[in-house]
Amino acid sequence: MAAVLARFHADHPQVEIALTEDTSEWMLTALRRGELDIAMIGLADEEPPPGIFLQVLVDEPLVAAVAPDDPALTSPDRTSIPLAELRDRPLISLPRGTGIRGVLDRACAQAGFQPHIAFEAAAPLFLAQLAARGLGVAVVPALPAGAASAFGLRTREITEPRLRGRVALTWRTDGPSGPAATVFLDLLRTTLTAPGAD
Repeated sequence: MAAVLARFHADHPQVEIALTEDTSEWMLTALRRGELDIAMIGLADEEPPPGIFLQVLVDEPLVAAVAPDDPALTSPDRTSIPLAELRDRPLISLPRGTGIRGVLDRACAQAGFQPHIAFEAAAPLFLAQLAARGLGVAVVPALPAGAASAFGLRTREITEPRLRGRVALTWRTDGPSGPAATVFLDLLRTTLTAPGAD
């Protein structure tokens, strides 16, 4: 994203860009109201909200990340954990309003329980650090190769159901509010790749 912003700025130095960080829920609301032209959000739902187009950029399985001595998940031949096994475990998660938290909350409700969220933080890698200290089970997107072992974690894909963490580029169906935002959206759409794209 930083490279795309730098490229756009080099090509259009007179255009001011306002960059905002917040929860996916807030940014989606601001996008609908016309306060934002484009947003990159975590998706909580399978389908885009009415009036919104999206392009999925990241689609990763969600995993349970735990300290290596966690008795429930240390079996070396085990690669997954059913969601129901997290029912009574202290969980470490992104805050409400984020796509991953929405996926987790909805899946737990469908399974008949409310997750016990012991800690919340906005950065998945910080969640992993908390889990490595034995403070609970972090529910995070699949970690990059080597990252789990670097943190001293074991990860197991969450199944029954399989949960996905998805990030998408979003914009209103009637398009951005001006020509500069339209050019920037086109640059983002052609530069950022979707899962499985070459």
